[in-house]
Amino acid sequence: MRETTYMKRSVLLGVIGIVALLARAQSQDVPLSRFVGDWVGVQRWAIQDPPPNAREPQPVELKIELIEGKLVGTMTPFMGGSDGANFVDGKVVGEELKASGAMGPPRLQSAPGGRGARGAAGWKSAVKLNFSFASGGNNNELTGTVDVLMGDVNWMKYKYTLSRKRSRY
Repeated sequence: MRETTYMKRSVLLGVIGIVALLARAQSQDVPLSRFVGDWVGVQRWAIQDPPPNAREPQPVELKIELIEGKLVGTMTPFMGGSDGANFVDGKVVGEELKASGAMGPPRLQSAPGGRGARGAAGWKSAVKLNFSFASGGNNNELTGTVDVLMGDVNWMKYKYTLSRKRSRY
């Protein structure tokens, strides 16, 4: 009887250990380097009824760099403007790049006013961007979205299909 109880406990502990290892393996983040590089592709509206003049996909370029352990990115154009959009605090969660950002070129947090050396950016200073990109296991493709918020209110949303920019031979 004691041997049977001991065997049952051993099997149970073994199963628990295997389940814990599998859960840990599935929750590991992909390396930051998977997202670093120059990406090109298209931006589309991700809302039910986009404006009539904006139904065609717009070509975009996304440059992602690894700086001091964080992913930093610049997307141009964004919302039709050449200033683009940026993020400076990108993190990998599971298999996704998650970051918050702003419209226009990157601004230093330490500059006067907290938004950069240029000072206030007018209406753009109230706009927040939430970036989310996934590679889906393919190192040469990214898909994702950018949620555009005015203050804390969802304003609009874009979706992206990107691939690594090829270097010239």
